[in-house]
Amino acid sequence: MIRRINIFQRAPVAALAGCLILAAWLSAAGLEIPVAPSSAPDSLRAHARYLASDELTGRGVDTPGIKLARDHIAREFARHGLRPGGDNGGYLQSFEVATGVNATQPTQLSMGGAVLALHEDWTPLGFSASGRASDEMVFVGYGITAKDYGYDDYDGVDVRGKIAIVLRYEPPPKDDKSPFRKAPRYSSHATLRAKANNAREHGAAAMILVDLHQNDGPNAKELISTRRSASRGGRSLVAAQVKRRILTKRLETRGVSLAALKEKIDRTERPASMALPGVNIALTVTLEENRVRAENVVGLIPGSDPSLKHEHIVIGAHYDHLGYGHYGTRDSSTEGEVHHGADDNASGTAVLLHIAERLSKARIKPARTIVFAAFSGEELGLHGSRHYTRHPPLPLSSAKAMLNLDMVGRLRENRVTVFGARSANELSDIVAAEARKLGLEIRESDGIGRSDNISFYNNKVPALHFFSGTHADYHRPSDTWDKLNYDGMRRIADLVLGTARRIADTAERIKFVALPSRRPSSEAGQAPALGAYFGSIPDYDNGDDGVRLAGVSPGSPAALAGLREGDVIVQFAGAKIQNIEDLMEQLSAKKPGDQVEVVVLRSGTPLTAKATLAVRG
Repeated sequence: MIRRINIFQRAPVAALAGCLILAAWLSAAGLEIPVAPSSAPDSLRAHARYLASDELTGRGVDTPGIKLARDHIAREFARHGLRPGGDNGGYLQSFEVATGVNATQPTQLSMGGAVLALHEDWTPLGFSASGRASDEMVFVGYGITAKDYGYDDYDGVDVRGKIAIVLRYEPPPKDDKSPFRKAPRYSSHATLRAKANNAREHGAAAMILVDLHQNDGPNAKELISTRRSASRGGRSLVAAQVKRRILTKRLETRGVSLAALKEKIDRTERPASMALPGVNIALTVTLEENRVRAENVVGLIPGSDPSLKHEHIVIGAHYDHLGYGHYGTRDSSTEGEVHHGADDNASGTAVLLHIAERLSKARIKPARTIVFAAFSGEELGLHGSRHYTRHPPLPLSSAKAMLNLDMVGRLRENRVTVFGARSANELSDIVAAEARKLGLEIRESDGIGRSDNISFYNNKVPALHFFSGTHADYHRPSDTWDKLNYDGMRRIADLVLGTARRIADTAERIKFVALPSRRPSSEAGQAPALGAYFGSIPDYDNGDDGVRLAGVSPGSPAALAGLREGDVIVQFAGAKIQNIEDLMEQLSAKKPGDQVEVVVLRSGTPLTAKATLAVRG
């Protein structure tokens, strides 16, 4: 059982309680709450600089810094007189989240009777199933099946019950017609999960990954840690990685050169698979999931209108980041370094605190209640916001809108991207009107984005995501506080505050609408999306029993095929679907015009539909 901790049980108790009592007394007396004089950019800078400091260790949910960030936010909510909206009358809302896996006993790999050193010569892959496999090895090149291109590493070899030896990455493309891509933007065929799923589909008992790329930099790390390769749901088959020097030396005694086989595949873009008789591996993997407690921080400013205060608007931002970069880093050589997360998302958290302070000091409060929610667990899969929507402090049916702040620290050329502006008919005009007052240009995205607003959208709450754009420091240690545009953050705060007040004070309640069926391009500021358009809207709950749909875009291929909210996709184009990663992998490998067979569970009953995929973007 999770022990729930009230923030006022933590030091400094007297200071926190005193702030809240003082705030409540002054508010009741109609007086303004005194705060230290500072300009808005200075206040924003102070919050962001602290949250992105080395002391906060990247705010990973399993690092000490996440607790310091949590307590900082709770203190600020108390200081400004926000009412607690968490568990047991406190500000904290607790939940559990998986942070990765650890190898436990028994975990062992032996080759030709010689036992290899765990984490030195080999390591399990984080998405591996726990289990045993023992048999001969079969070399299957890059482990790719691209039937439409006539390429199949499994053609002509039988891996049933055997150990598939698979090269990392994919062959270099010969021309523009190739489904493969150049580094660093490899195709979906190069993903570890795609390779493991393909090995499983061909009946392999296990997969052994080997990386023949020579990465000789000072921070080069050949073995992929279990934390970095951990799946967010679902298990494929027993899978591990062996160092190149170990495997190549063993095979050379049998007259087999992995380097020569790789060179042949890369030169011809044709498979060079072969059985490896007499080369046996015995592999046992036991993985144990790491789970930690995480907390959302929730505070409320009650509405001032007796007839409207029972409705509310949520303003949210996630305060967690990648910690030491074991999961999610864009540069594997920096794993183990503090990933500061200034823009992602100390910037959004700072703006959230700034807006809370301004609204708490306002003489005239919004008509409807404003809920301020700082979410944790976003980087691992929207865990905090999903927990909030399942255990809301106020009924979710009374939520009029959700305004999300994620990466708002790098405003350039006065342009702000807003996702979800079409999730209610009125939102686009409201945001545009507020932006004009501030001299800001709004770029509306057809999509909903990839942040905590999705959890609200999936529950039919109109949801906006404010975003200032991507950059080269994204998910790298170099995302530091000194690179933020603090005046830009102030202007985005003005935009969000103005939008929230307009929504909170309007007499009519805006109504949720599903996003239109316009085929989405990539997220604003990111590279163009690959693959074909299907139109499914997953609920982003990470399980291993398929992908549940929160809805489908009207007029999309998914809708025309008869799919609807609540369906669970368990098979797509002949491939088993365990989670969102599996579905995205299949979609990215398809082309517009392809007809695919989709199997869904509807109220537990399997149904088969056919969909013709459309153009993306």
